[in-house]
Amino acid sequence: MDREDVLVLLDASLQPIFEEQFEQSARITSLRFLLEDLFADQYSARLPDFSARMDRLLELTRIASVKGGPASAERLREMKVRVATHLERFRSETERKIVARSSG
Repeated sequence: MDREDVLVLLDASLQPIFEEQFEQSARITSLRFLLEDLFADQYSARLPDFSARMDRLLELTRIASVKGGPASAERLREMKVRVATHLERFRSETERKIVARSSG
């Protein structure tokens, strides 16, 4: 078996994993859109309240323990940074929607 045969077999073996990851990504994206829309409705014309809530969530992310199994301290810090990054993206998109709905 040569290198090309191994690559073809590896690609075929990994394809179901890639498909599942793609599906999970689509699910998470759709949930994020739904949550942004729900929060924008909930906080329409109340941007300061939404900002205060997000500040509180980001602070909790900074100080809370991260669960999910054994991991190094560095890996746990990385997880917190990633969670905070996603919360900031959520905040940005939702604030944009709140402002658009409040001014419209």
